Amino acid sequence: MITSKAFGKVLAAAAVLAAAISLSSCDKRDPDIGIKPGEEGIDQRYHGSREGMPETRRVLLFYECGFNSLYDDLAKNMDEDLPQGYFPGSGRNDDVVLIYSKTALNLNYKSVPSYLRRVYKGADGELVSDTLKTYSSNVVASSAATMRDVLTYVKSAFPAKGYGMVFSSHGSGWMPAGYFNNPSQFEASHSKSDGRRMSRQRRALGVPEGDMETDDPYAGMVRSLGQDKMSYGDVEMTVTEFAEGIPFHLDYLLFDMCFGGGVEVAYGLKDKADYLGVSPAEVLAEGTFDYTTITEFLLKGSSPDLAGLFRNSFERYNRQSGINRSATVTLLRTDKIGDLASVCRQLISSYSDALANSPASQIQGYFRRNRHYFYDLEDIFAKSGIPEEDMRVLRNAIDACVVYKAATPSFMNDFDIVTYSGMSMYLPAAGTDLLDSYYKNEPWNVAVELVK
Repeated sequence: MITSKAFGKVLAAAAVLAAAISLSSCDKRDPDIGIKPGEEGIDQRYHGSREGMPETRRVLLFYECGFNSLYDDLAKNMDEDLPQGYFPGSGRNDDVVLIYSKTALNLNYKSVPSYLRRVYKGADGELVSDTLKTYSSNVVASSAATMRDVLTYVKSAFPAKGYGMVFSSHGSGWMPAGYFNNPSQFEASHSKSDGRRMSRQRRALGVPEGDMETDDPYAGMVRSLGQDKMSYGDVEMTVTEFAEGIPFHLDYLLFDMCFGGGVEVAYGLKDKADYLGVSPAEVLAEGTFDYTTITEFLLKGSSPDLAGLFRNSFERYNRQSGINRSATVTLLRTDKIGDLASVCRQLISSYSDALANSPASQIQGYFRRNRHYFYDLEDIFAKSGIPEEDMRVLRNAIDACVVYKAATPSFMNDFDIVTYSGMSMYLPAAGTDLLDSYYKNEPWNVAVELVK
C-alpha cells in the first residue's frame, strides 16, 4: 500500500539534523544539508574552506512518457509492479528512487498534469510516495525541455555519486516524428513531386504499406524516442533532441521502448551515459523489464547489475510461447561506439556500390508490417558481400560495444531472428528519398556518411 506524507517535514528534520552535526563536528569535511531557496529539495553546500562530504548514494529515475496508448501499461508498471520490489529508506545516505510520469486517463487523452515523486520505505516498513513537483497539464513529457527540467531538479535536489534513468514510452528510433505509424501519408504530405515516394524495393519486400494503428492487429501489444498525443498532434523527440534533454552524464540509460537499438540512437547518445540498454525491434506492451525486480538489480548491490537485469528480462520472455515469446535486448557500453563508427565509415567508403545494391529481402530485419527501416547492422555488410577479412574487423568493433545481447527465435510470428548482432541500422537500398533527406542530418550519418 502506498501512502503520502508531507515532504517538507522530512526535509525540515533533515536540515535540523545537519545543523546539529555541523555545530558538533571537528572534521574538515562538514555536511550542510538544507533547503534550496524557492523550491523543495536537498542541496549540499560548501562552508568556506571546508569540503562537502563525499556522496555515497545513487539516484534512479523512472521517466514515464505515457500520454499515449501505453497509459494503462505504464501505470501498471509503476503503481502495481514496482511497489512489489526493493526500495531503500529515506535517510541522507540512502539511494533514491524517483518517478516522473505523465499518463493519460483514458483514450480520450484529456489533458492532465504530470508529477515527479519519490518512493521510499518508511520506518514502519510501508512504502511512502511523496510528490516533489507538479507540472501543469500543458507540459509535454516527450520534449527535451521537460526532460532537462526534471533532470536538473533531480540533480539539484539529490546530490549523488551516480544517476541512472529508465525511459518508457513509444519510440521509432531515428525516424521523423509521425512517419512510422503512417508512412504513406507522411510521404504524400511531404513530397514535392509526385506526392508518393515509396520504398525502392517495396515490391520485392511484398507487403503493402498502411496505417500501423488501424491495420495492425497487434498494434496495441507493442511499445512503438517518446510520444505525447496532444490536441495539436503527436509530439516526439529526435535523437538529437533527446540528447539535449540530458544535462549531465548518466551511469546508465535504459530504454523500455521499441526500436531504441539502432546504431543511430546509440551513437547520438554515446556521450550521455556509460551504458545504454536498448531493443532493436519492438517491445511488447508489458515492457522490457520485470518491474517487480528491477530496483533489486539496479540498487540493491554495491553497483548496478545491468547484465543481470537484461538477462532476467530476456529470460522472462524466452520462457513464454506463441507471440508472447518475442524479445530483443542489448546492453551497450558507449566508450567503444566511436571506434565502431570509424570502422563503419571505412567500410562504407570502400564498398559504397555494394551497399547501394544490398539485397534487402535477404538481410535480417527487425520489423513487421513492411516497416522496413531497421536491419541488422552486421548482416547489412555481410549480405552486401563485404570480404571476410573486413567482416572480422566489423564484428570485433560491434562485440567491443556489446556487453550482453539476446533474441528470441522469432518475433510475434512475423519474422524469424536468425542473425542478431545486437544493433540495427537504416538501409538506404530499402528506404526512400524522403527518409534519406532526414537521415543525412543524423549524427551517425554525419560520422559514417552512409547517405550522402
